Amino acid sequence: MKGKPFCLALVLTAGISLGACSSEDNEVKEHVWKDQVEAIDTAREVEGMIQDAAKAQKKAAENSSY
Repeated sequence: MKGKPFCLALVLTAGISLGACSSEDNEVKEHVWKDQVEAIDTAREVEGMIQDAAKAQKKAAENSSY
């Protein structure tokens, strides 16, 4: 009777340890907002290109007015 609690604790510990090593945990999960983050990054890139074009246009306008 004294060995049963020890055996039960040993079996539970082994089960928990093996359960923690499942292959599901090792898979990389996709971020929930991945698409939104990519869209924001793309928008920032486009914003930079628009600002560069606006600077170039402003410079061209200033150079042509003199």
